Amino acid sequence: MRKSNLKRIVVLFLSVLLAVGLTGCTAAPSNNPKGTAAGYTSGTYTGTGAGRNGELKVEVTFTADEITKVEVVEHSETEGISDLPLQRIPEEIVKNQSLAVDAVATATLTSNAIIEAVADAVTQAGGDAEALKNVKIEKETAGDLVQREADVIVLGGGGAGVAAAYAAAENGASVIVVEKTAALGGNTMRSGGYFNAVVPENQQSQVMTAGQLKSVEEYCTMEPKDETMKSWQEQLTAEFDAYKKSGAEHLFDSVYLHMLQTYVDGDYVGNPALIQSMCEKAPQTYAWMQDMGFDWKEKSIVIVGSLWPRANMSQTYKSGIGFIEVLKNDADKKVFPIEYDLEVKAEEFIVEDGRVTGVRAVAANGTPYEYKAGKGVVLATGGFGANVEMRVKYNSIWADLGPTVPTTNSPAITGDGILMAQEVGANLVGMDKIQLLIADPKTGETSTNVGDTTSMYVNQEGHRFVNESERRDVLCAATLEQTNGMMYIISSYQNSRLDENYVNTYGIHVDDLVERGAVYKADTIEELAEQIGMDPATLRKTVDDYNAAIDAGYDELTGRTVFNETAKIEDHGPYFANPRTPAVHHTMGGVEVDVYAHVLDASGNRIPGLYAAGEVTGGFHGGNRLGGNAISEAITTGRLAGNSVISDQ
Repeated sequence: MRKSNLKRIVVLFLSVLLAVGLTGCTAAPSNNPKGTAAGYTSGTYTGTGAGRNGELKVEVTFTADEITKVEVVEHSETEGISDLPLQRIPEEIVKNQSLAVDAVATATLTSNAIIEAVADAVTQAGGDAEALKNVKIEKETAGDLVQREADVIVLGGGGAGVAAAYAAAENGASVIVVEKTAALGGNTMRSGGYFNAVVPENQQSQVMTAGQLKSVEEYCTMEPKDETMKSWQEQLTAEFDAYKKSGAEHLFDSVYLHMLQTYVDGDYVGNPALIQSMCEKAPQTYAWMQDMGFDWKEKSIVIVGSLWPRANMSQTYKSGIGFIEVLKNDADKKVFPIEYDLEVKAEEFIVEDGRVTGVRAVAANGTPYEYKAGKGVVLATGGFGANVEMRVKYNSIWADLGPTVPTTNSPAITGDGILMAQEVGANLVGMDKIQLLIADPKTGETSTNVGDTTSMYVNQEGHRFVNESERRDVLCAATLEQTNGMMYIISSYQNSRLDENYVNTYGIHVDDLVERGAVYKADTIEELAEQIGMDPATLRKTVDDYNAAIDAGYDELTGRTVFNETAKIEDHGPYFANPRTPAVHHTMGGVEVDVYAHVLDASGNRIPGLYAAGEVTGGFHGGNRLGGNAISEAITTGRLAGNSVISDQ
């Protein structure tokens, strides 16, 4: 063989070897089925993430090739709000072998904490967490039109919507609840769970103070705005005179006092007929919930902006989740014909011959829905506290309600139902009446609260500056005038609203709140002052003066007369300081309704087939909502709407 031929053979042979080698490199099997990580060291690893209420822990099990199990083993997230992400996010991570899963819109902090904790475990197992965050997940595609029919279609799965569904089904109707988020609850679940109703047996153990006697007399004798108010005053005067003649010393209350406070302290803007209906029916709603198994505490209390100790709450449930769970669980127990379509957003009403007969909607994946209502549609989609554009458009009270102002609301509360109702001719009332509430300066949440919401307030200089039992708008306006527009709630254990395990009313342990900087804790007032940058002597004097005012039953500094029995700051620690600033809380305006929950047009005529309940409506609270009236209105008007849609047939 000639040398030239031999050379060509050698070159060809080497080329083949090189090609085989390169092919082997590119085709080598990957330990990660998505081809994005270097493989795992088999085993189970514990990862941690920063949750909404504290540290969250997961246990993640790996083979060499994949994640086989994700389990949340420890957390302090809020019951109800966190339930869905705690279930869904781990399932989605395992299913897709990806950390690019979508957060649950109404619980983004919890969702992100789970993803963060799993990423921590991935890193421990030798995987590439950043690569897993870039693994694309195929989105579910839209399906064909889905057509659904029921006697009653309820839009919104918060307190008003779930109550409306229960009431309609209780009357024999079939019901479909359409909820745009992935879970029931709405703002009701985020609330403190306080329900204003005059329940005399829950007020018997409280002693009527001289300041409270004077307050009732003032409502009896003030100049009436109209004949309805005059009638309420006459009824209240008769009941109050009988109370005084009896020699009773327990706390006095009356539905007429509730009406007057709602009307007067709403700046006479509310609709008297709606106010009377709500206040009269609230005790009936209280009994209705009790019959379902709602375990009310045996004592009513005063909360921020409630003006009177008539706020009632659950023995068992933290926050407002109890209203949702009891209504739904009892309906399930009684096999009521209620179905829930979650992650479906209503977009427009179907109107035939001038009557609302249904709703067009779209699912999260783009699938169109059409709902046919045999008897009527109940609108219960909430207000617009999380819609910055609408807040700015209608605001006429506050200096700024733009994007830098936080909200206590669910991000889903964006006024959708109000806009839909407007399209079919509904009249809107009181849209500029937007309420602020003191909340967490960083997040706008109320869940980080420690202290009675009527405990002592001090500014950054350590001075009290407002009557803590005042209206919410007064409290927020006064707070905005302080340094940096913020203040601190100061409390000791007895008025901290912490249980025996030092867990607050939202289920969060105080140590978790301290760790995240939402609360300061100290053994002495002086040490607490130093932690928050105040002069210790100043804060000590403020505390002593405050306690002296409680002993006297009257506060000369602010004119305060209403105090909880546990209002005094104790002479021993621990002591707490809870930083707060105003956040958008409640939109008092909305769709105009009558006392039977019919939606009205601009001429005051009913729009056939359309009913509304809860915060989507206007007229109940006027220019300022009393603390504790929102849940009363939601559940009471929801029940009313559910009854009306059936009784009208």
